[in-house]
Amino acid sequence: MIKINNINFTQKTIESIQIDGTDIKEINFKFHEREFKLRIIKDNHEIIEEVIEEQPKEEVIEETPEEVIQGTKKLSIGEVKKIIYDTIPKANTADTYFRTLKQVYDNFKEDDIYELLKKENEIIEYIEKQYEKLSTIKNKLCGIYKVYSLLNIESIVLKSKIEQYKVSLTIQEDKEKENPIDKKTIEEAEKIVNYFKNEMETMGEKVKNDIDILNRWDTTAQLYAVLKIYLTYGMIRPSEIINMKITDTDEGNAKINYINVVSKKIVINNHKNDRKGPKIIDITDNKLNGILCKGLKKISHN
Repeated sequence: MIKINNINFTQKTIESIQIDGTDIKEINFKFHEREFKLRIIKDNHEIIEEVIEEQPKEEVIEETPEEVIQGTKKLSIGEVKKIIYDTIPKANTADTYFRTLKQVYDNFKEDDIYELLKKENEIIEYIEKQYEKLSTIKNKLCGIYKVYSLLNIESIVLKSKIEQYKVSLTIQEDKEKENPIDKKTIEEAEKIVNYFKNEMETMGEKVKNDIDILNRWDTTAQLYAVLKIYLTYGMIRPSEIINMKITDTDEGNAKINYINVVSKKIVINNHKNDRKGPKIIDITDNKLNGILCKGLKKISHN
């Protein structure tokens, strides 16, 4: 687990970085415009990168909106976009507000923004279904509330909902401070890891004593390869490795997760943050790569 405390984008400082594990070789970080980039290199040469974007300041509840008179005519998405960008001085903040509105607009397919904003409860429900993190939901609701404010439209339900999320986030943060990961939890995790290490070693002995296990590419060989990948490289979710393809080329594989035994790389195109590009892990274990080559050969002959 990686935890970065008190990022200050204005002063470009952080209070501290907490990283689980003792196999860290090097840590690098830098601020770039409105992003904080962290790069961790492990002893096994695995590289982990995290990018954190600055969230717009929470000015939506407290500030007095610049009044925009609501008329009787329809209001288009283009007209609201102009109001947002003409009123909000910071371009990145204006981008965030409009992006959230456009997301809601595209979902409800309501041409008149006045009519769209009458669906207050439906908008809240839609945003809550789209995201899991409380902070993300709150920020999205704040973006929509800003549009209500700019158009001088009262929004009691939305404002109340934002306040609820503020309280929930405060409670969550307090609990995290009071209940950090305890020693028992760490010990249980270590027991699980050690169990699978023992299982992997047992399978490794079977493969060593019976080479035909690899030639057949039977369950023991496949499980050994999966455990070897998890325990050597980590940072791979079950959803990312399910149906992962073993191949000897990158061609035609841009939309799937795969292992290229020629370039010795695990390429994960479909993952939680795939909009930032694929995750690529170098296979530094030649024995593992040799086993995967056996699997590719068997699969190709079937």
